[in-house]
Amino acid sequence: MQIILFIVYFILCLFFITKIKFFVNSGLTRIELFFLFSIKVFAGFMYAYYFSLPEQILGSDTWAYFNESVLETDKLKHHPILFFADFFYNQYNTIDDLFTGTKSFWNDLKTTVFVKFIAVLNLLSFKNYFINILFFNLIFLLGLVCLYKLINKHFVIHRIILVIAIFLMPSFLFWCSGIHKDGVVFSSICFILYQFDKTLDKGFNLKSISKLLFAFLVLFLIRNYILLLLCPILFSWFIAEKYKKHSFRIFSIVFLLCLSIFILSSSNSYTKIFSSSVVQKHHEFLKLEGNTKIITPHLTNTPSSLLNYLPFALKTVFLRPHLSEAKSISQYFAVLENYFILCLSILSAFFITRNKLNSSILLCCFYTSILLFIFIGYTVCFNGAIVRYRSSIIPITIIPYLLIIFGKLKTQFPIEETS
Repeated sequence: MQIILFIVYFILCLFFITKIKFFVNSGLTRIELFFLFSIKVFAGFMYAYYFSLPEQILGSDTWAYFNESVLETDKLKHHPILFFADFFYNQYNTIDDLFTGTKSFWNDLKTTVFVKFIAVLNLLSFKNYFINILFFNLIFLLGLVCLYKLINKHFVIHRIILVIAIFLMPSFLFWCSGIHKDGVVFSSICFILYQFDKTLDKGFNLKSISKLLFAFLVLFLIRNYILLLLCPILFSWFIAEKYKKHSFRIFSIVFLLCLSIFILSSSNSYTKIFSSSVVQKHHEFLKLEGNTKIITPHLTNTPSSLLNYLPFALKTVFLRPHLSEAKSISQYFAVLENYFILCLSILSAFFITRNKLNSSILLCCFYTSILLFIFIGYTVCFNGAIVRYRSSIIPITIIPYLLIIFGKLKTQFPIEETS
């Protein structure tokens, strides 16, 4: 019976994709959308299978979330007031722990929101994990198509290159197809970028602002620090629209300003929250144990320590795991992706033109990935966790290099291209 129900829902999802204008006008054919959605669902099954193995099940968040959501579904049916009251329950009696990773109302809230969302989906799926995979991958497909449409709007690039880069990178396909927060975060980022671009074109109105605020809320509830990192990117983009010839300079100045504020914030009691939250997350990771833990320099909440740690953070997030450290298939894929990205970045240096360097979309993707990578480098000290967090933004990471090498800008202002 569950197999029949899954097939029915799968067909309904395919029908939904063919009828929604957003997907129909994506530039992808129906067959391509069917194929990409099916690939992601299959990857979601592999994700579920991998984390159901005996050596993985105990530390598996995805199955823990689902098992907890089943209880929440029963609570929703029989005690709906209690179900919604949980959103406001704070056992720590403080709300000034916005970026804290443990014993924090806000940290607990992101899990509460995620589990209760699955609980609502359980009403439709009859508490079937695998049917929920379909629902999640519809959301993930929405974010992916947002990114695809955004790039196509501003660049001419071979569709096969773009489809592979956005939809089919192996580690991304694995980590962002299962029932977890990573895919939701990626889709939220892509939707924000897509909607912000539309808003800059058509102007701010109630509808566009409402969509942006909803996406901001989702990202805030699931990973609030990513929303904080995204704000300077959007600010740069907004300013760069007024001074298109200076986009690269604007993005770079804002990026360096943010990095400086982060490093120097530790010396001021009013701004110390920015650096202290990163240092605290770093030490929370250090307290954990695992097979892929790496030795890190000592990090304290002082400007000198934060500055000295920066080179190690960059080396860690861009180059780990090393080939000699890889202990699983996923990590070997991660090593190959590291080499692939490194080669792309080096190759792209020979194709840089002034036009492309002043593309807000290209710069937006580049600096978004750089800011997130730096944050990962400072906080995470396990190769396995680095692979997971980094993989969730792999498409945004490699797109700038591919656009420089293979893309042709649909320029809106005349600038002589120079190599």
